[in-house]
Amino acid sequence: MIENIAISVEEAKRLIIENTKILEPAEIPLTEAKGYVLAEDIISPVNLPFFTNSAMDGYAVKSMDTKRAGESNHVALKVTGIVRAGDFPDFILSDGEAAKIMTGAPVPKGADSVVMVEYTEEEDGIVKVKRPVNPGENLRYEGEEIKQGEIALESGTHLTSASIGFVAELGINKIKAYRKPKIALVVTGEELVGTDEELGPGKIRDTNSVTLQSALSQEVVESKFIGRVRDEVFDIEEKLKKAILWCDVLLVTGGVSVGDYDYVKEIFKKLGIEGIFWRVSQRPGGPLFFGKRGNSVTFGLPGNPASSLVCFYEYVRPALRRMIGRRDLFLLELEALLSEEIKKSPGKTNFLRGYVEKKGGSFYVKSTGTQGSHILKSFALSNCLIVVPKDATHLPPGSTVKVHLLPE
Repeated sequence: MIENIAISVEEAKRLIIENTKILEPAEIPLTEAKGYVLAEDIISPVNLPFFTNSAMDGYAVKSMDTKRAGESNHVALKVTGIVRAGDFPDFILSDGEAAKIMTGAPVPKGADSVVMVEYTEEEDGIVKVKRPVNPGENLRYEGEEIKQGEIALESGTHLTSASIGFVAELGINKIKAYRKPKIALVVTGEELVGTDEELGPGKIRDTNSVTLQSALSQEVVESKFIGRVRDEVFDIEEKLKKAILWCDVLLVTGGVSVGDYDYVKEIFKKLGIEGIFWRVSQRPGGPLFFGKRGNSVTFGLPGNPASSLVCFYEYVRPALRRMIGRRDLFLLELEALLSEEIKKSPGKTNFLRGYVEKKGGSFYVKSTGTQGSHILKSFALSNCLIVVPKDATHLPPGSTVKVHLLPE
């Protein structure tokens, strides 16, 4: 039986990461790989660059021929050819000769440098060089970026647009990465109606399904909204049975507190979900359930929208990133100076919605308004969560606090 004891924020995060497993690898097309994490090293099958080429538009030359060149002493060289990008020169440069060359074009044999076009003047097949160049100047050598057989990217690398472009340069079009988790979202509440439904007496809008689906869209996941369910055991159980057979992560909002109609925890138990913890000593979002069934994990999030979103960012998002092999699991943390005082009761860690900005060499943060667990307006205006330690009661302006930056 799961204990009705609130654990610390730190303990909750530790238990979640310990009980969340990295998913198995899958073959992913490179064009779809942004955000994934490599499950194996990528070994370069080629040299990069493939051939020695020019880093500039100009003239391929023998550097010895330019030794005496200067603004008042131009060196004249015979232009014996033009090499465009995509060409491959079939001639050899001799002493006293130059070849006009474009950026990225292969350097002809015999040349050991390129003079930038800005330091030349061509007329009637003769180029006048106005400054000397050193051997290797303005050349990109074959294999200088990476050599065939070297590790291009290590296992565990998070794939960005730049890293995907680098892999494409190697001629690789599929990679092995940890697969994306499947997320099933169920929203409970007798009082909830959709945004396209009439708002009758006693009813409120279901914002959790919209907010959480939007937050999930920023992660490397496959998500499915299973639907809204009434506060009735049969309805909830039927929806969760359907969801749990498909997903790696089950997200349920509402029904995990201590009210007369909070049935979700008992249904979790009936479905074979082992409860790891139920409550966290924090505000908002204290009634947070976490459990597992085999390799899948379950989160019971509070029904209040601000509480639900705080718990998503602080606990669910790190688990999703753990599943795909990310090493940076938690929201980026930095220190900031309070622009206003904060007062609270001791005993619980508070996550306040705030706005942080840099002024001079320091970061400053202030709250974005009323912090009720049902209020999304202050969340809409925020770019961070201000972390107020559980034992703190009064933080005057100028106090240093930790802030967690929210994804944009």
